Amino acid sequence: MNHEVLEEAVLHPVKRSALAELTTVPGVQAPSRRSALRSDKTVRVAIVHDWLVTYAGAEKVLEQIVACFPDADLFSLVDFLDDRSFLRGKPVTTSFIQKLPLARTKYRTYLPLMPLAIEQLDVSAYDVVISSSHAVAKGVLTGPDQVHISYVHSPIRYAWDLQHQYLQQSKLTAGPKSAMARLILHYIRNWDIRTSNSVDGFVANSDFIARRIRKVYQREAQVIFPPVDVEAFALCTDKDDFYLTASRMVPYKKIDLIVEAFAQMPERKLVVIGDGPDMQKIRAKAGPNVEIMGYQPFKVLKEKMSRAKAFVFAAEEDFGISVVEAQACGTPVIAYGKGGALETVRDLSESKPTGMFFDEQNVESIIAAVERFDGHVKRFSPADCRANAEQFSAANFRERFFAHVRASVPALRSATLPTYVPYKAEPGANAPRILAVDQSGVLGGAELSLLEIVKALRSRIEVVLFDDGPFRTALAKAGVTVNVLEAGALRNVRKQGGSLPKGQALKGLLSLVRATAKRARDAEVIYANTQRAMVIGAIAGKLARRPVVWHLRDIVSPEHFGGKQLAIIKWCARLGLTHVIANSAASAHAFAELTHFDKKRIDVVFNGISATPFDALRTVPQATLRQRLNLPQDAFLVGSFSRLARWKGQHVLLEAMVLNPQMHAVLVGAPLFGEDAYEIELHAFVAAHNLGGRVHFLGFQHDIPACMCAVDAVVHTSITPEPFGRVIVEGMLAQRPVVAARAGGVLEIIDDYENGVLCTPGDAHGLADTLAELRSNDDLRNKLVRNGYQTALSRFGTTTYVEGVERILKRVAGR
Repeated sequence: MNHEVLEEAVLHPVKRSALAELTTVPGVQAPSRRSALRSDKTVRVAIVHDWLVTYAGAEKVLEQIVACFPDADLFSLVDFLDDRSFLRGKPVTTSFIQKLPLARTKYRTYLPLMPLAIEQLDVSAYDVVISSSHAVAKGVLTGPDQVHISYVHSPIRYAWDLQHQYLQQSKLTAGPKSAMARLILHYIRNWDIRTSNSVDGFVANSDFIARRIRKVYQREAQVIFPPVDVEAFALCTDKDDFYLTASRMVPYKKIDLIVEAFAQMPERKLVVIGDGPDMQKIRAKAGPNVEIMGYQPFKVLKEKMSRAKAFVFAAEEDFGISVVEAQACGTPVIAYGKGGALETVRDLSESKPTGMFFDEQNVESIIAAVERFDGHVKRFSPADCRANAEQFSAANFRERFFAHVRASVPALRSATLPTYVPYKAEPGANAPRILAVDQSGVLGGAELSLLEIVKALRSRIEVVLFDDGPFRTALAKAGVTVNVLEAGALRNVRKQGGSLPKGQALKGLLSLVRATAKRARDAEVIYANTQRAMVIGAIAGKLARRPVVWHLRDIVSPEHFGGKQLAIIKWCARLGLTHVIANSAASAHAFAELTHFDKKRIDVVFNGISATPFDALRTVPQATLRQRLNLPQDAFLVGSFSRLARWKGQHVLLEAMVLNPQMHAVLVGAPLFGEDAYEIELHAFVAAHNLGGRVHFLGFQHDIPACMCAVDAVVHTSITPEPFGRVIVEGMLAQRPVVAARAGGVLEIIDDYENGVLCTPGDAHGLADTLAELRSNDDLRNKLVRNGYQTALSRFGTTTYVEGVERILKRVAGR
């Protein structure tokens, strides 16, 4: 749900000021008394942005405004950025919302407080105030001797013309909550109108938004198109015979209409790039001629965009960056003829056309446009498309915006635009460079947990892996630097035991240590994510003279590790480890007992698991998921989610299935570390007990949330203590009742019969009885689902997890 800010009230025309009459730039109004801005004094500039939580379209504009005024000070309601490079490392002054509960993830819920909060930001010491606003930033208080220029991405959409759509999408069309929402929006509209009077000059990102400003504020606005990184795209004149669309798959993007249209044109091929909540709906509409690639890294997107016959765009956007990016590749556009596309695409009525439009957001209109495009395809020149796109470059934006501000402020009339120098962040004590080390290329629980850290800290983290695989692909997709080192014979060393490395294995060990130490010299702390990575990291840390933090995700006991491996852990603890992060109190206790490590250097940070992929499936029928996975529609399905390994106890679930003939078992996972014999044993058990029709082996699956939402209950059957139990939290997020083995870190997650049910490890009869109770007791299932979901959100969220790990890494690096 987008909460940005909403408005509508009485519109008051505003008279132009004296300074506006002196300037040649339309739409700029400024204070009449300019004695405070003598030409011989430094002009102080403040830049105000709504909120800083990500790097998206509005932030790309802010980045170029900062480049125009590199000495300006920054202000924002909140600042929760991890990557600050686009702000050139500048600090940000924030409002009181920054310190309110859950502000990092729930800042939008403080919408009613935002007008008050923005007015508390003190910019009175500045001569020029530039607001970058799609919500409340333009409401910052300024005085009569200050010039306030507001770059408006849009007046608060959900408060004005999109209010009714917003209320419908938020299910706030009736009832007390609806009344409250409408009252808040009315208040914000009145505030929005009042504060528009204190803006001296408006700048809009398109004619479309300029018309909104005129409608809402009764003010004219200068149009300066937002910056597009056209330099990242190269002109391509050789086109293939396919069409492309690329976008996040959300309703207003209308990707489903494009896919449905091409499904009715089987002679034409469509390639779709993107992911999002509508993915399953879109896949269901695709025909054989439609290739849905899902999320793809920028390199793939650029290649497809360059080679496409045309780019198809069906959304109504304020601007539409992807439309310009396509033209930068020399690719013409077929777009919905409304919104920003009308300003970025030249249609057939103009000389040197770069695309064409369709009038309605429906399948028939898209089909007609594509057929018409094919009839005029020779009229479109890749060179013309590229030339049209170049007018939207970042350099052009900086020149136009700086000129606009300079014309508005007499003291800046002789100023020149600073030379643009790409910013390279300098690591400091508050943002240490991190070298993360992991032994695996497989996407296991430890790797998924590391992935959350990497996503948040990608600007200052580099990852070293000792094996290639899906984990490397996921890291690259997250935009982080990844190096895969050859582990050689070390790949065969297991934590359960075996010989110590000798010969070739020792040679491989030394090679890994040297390569890791070399990369560690550019970091301030080594962050080891797994046991073998910890051994390499501990030695490399000594060579590179860098502190080493081990994220302990195992219970270091004889049940999990061989004697020689435990001895190595003790040795590393004494000689190479600076600090330990444990994923549970059970893991921390076992480590302290084994090594006698200083408990002050052990912190417990529970794994964080994102609710987003689970919440995205809320509207997808379970029947659809089961059909996709080829699972029975009407059976009570019990799901097990982990690699196939004896200590994970999948055989206990199969034994429970023998005792519960009315249930089915779904096993998601594959043998990963030389455990193929156990998989064979499981299949043999199924055959011997005639369970073939009720046990479903799905193997390794990428989409775990979909698999979990397809079953009726989630079981955790480990027969030895589990360090944490990630699958338990995932089951809670999937809103499925969870049954787990009573041992280890599980006891720190589940309160028996409150948010889950505990069973004795290895007890198939007890498990069978519990599952039978769940199947027959709707009230119990509903209680477990409700309480489990709240537990997962409140105790095991990604924000708390990332902040905890980051805080420890900063502290260790600061030593």
